[in-house]
Amino acid sequence: MRRGFAAVALVCLVALAGCSMLPGTSDGGAPGVEDGELTDSEALLDAHVEELTGSGYTHELNVSQRVSTGENRTESTRRQRTSVAPDAAEYQFQLINDGRASSRFLVWGNETVEYQSIEAGGSREFRRSDPTPPESLAGATLLESHLTAPYEVEEIEERDGPNIIHLRATGRPSDASAFPNEAADISNYEAELVIDERGRILAFGAQADYQLNGEPAEYRLDFEVTATSDPGVERPGWVDDLES
Repeated sequence: MRRGFAAVALVCLVALAGCSMLPGTSDGGAPGVEDGELTDSEALLDAHVEELTGSGYTHELNVSQRVSTGENRTESTRRQRTSVAPDAAEYQFQLINDGRASSRFLVWGNETVEYQSIEAGGSREFRRSDPTPPESLAGATLLESHLTAPYEVEEIEERDGPNIIHLRATGRPSDASAFPNEAADISNYEAELVIDERGRILAFGAQADYQLNGEPAEYRLDFEVTATSDPGVERPGWVDDLES
């Protein structure tokens, strides 16, 4: 997997007035989708990154894992909100990890540099690094492993703008990196993918059960995108302090 914090909603989009829901007997004309199936996930991800990067966007990511040990149940979560200006000229995101150890990342970057504020263990530190690549910002590096599952078109929403295409996984991913390294006996994998004809991934959701170090665990990932030319990116004051 490539670098990037922006790592990826079993989401039902609200049907627009006047749209129709059609059975998944066509591909809807989206990149990488042919004969009612996702046949080229790389083509879809390339279109997703290109289209969103050009327009600007926001996305929200929620990942949770619950592990049961006897009568005890522990949960770890990852929540992230990302805003990216058109052409990735400027971006920011907040990433919060909660569980046995908690941390918060505040990140702002542009085409040449990235600044990070990292809070963990009661302390705060700042870092400067190279910019996060557009594919990582758009969630492609997280989604690529899940898109190795077989997907079939389930329905198509016809709209005045690009049609919306719903696909559902009919099996689990062939790429093992879709799950934690320690995961075993993976079962009950379910995933839904919502895209438009231009190739933008508007929503993705996945869930699964597995064994983690011999204990039963549940996993869920939700990812939702909004394309917008005004994502509200603001340069934090602490960035100015670091550059002064």
